[in-house]
Amino acid sequence: MIRPYRADDVESLVAVFRSNIPKYFGPSEEAGLRSFLADVRSEDYFVIEIDSEVIGSGGIALNDDDTVSLCWGMIHENHLGTGLGKLLTQYRIERSQEIFGDRSMVISTSQHTEGFYEKYGFRTVEHTPDGFGPGIDICLMRRDPPRAGVLS
Repeated sequence: MIRPYRADDVESLVAVFRSNIPKYFGPSEEAGLRSFLADVRSEDYFVIEIDSEVIGSGGIALNDDDTVSLCWGMIHENHLGTGLGKLLTQYRIERSQEIFGDRSMVISTSQHTEGFYEKYGFRTVEHTPDGFGPGIDICLMRRDPPRAGVLS
């Protein structure tokens, strides 16, 4: 069900992206997605398929500040609320820990998914109204690893 991204997934993923306009993405973000997909390493970006249909994707990336980003996570609107977003998020967190170790993680998301990521230990550290476009705020969130010897 979850597999590495392939270059021939681009148009399917653009369709997933477009299914989430205008609530989760603004139309102006499509160029950024296409640019990202042109450069992404397949071992760091993942696709969810059901019956050979691409219905979601998301990746991980090591940042210059030694944090790991959850990047371009999305599920087709017809599959929202089915648990696939949870599956993909947990998969990305686990892959990040396997590949990059126990590092802080960040995500730039909107107010519409802020509560979703809070369930995974992310907390909002910066909020920019209309940052992605009208009605779509940027919520920069961070998840720090547990500190040794500290009970949570």
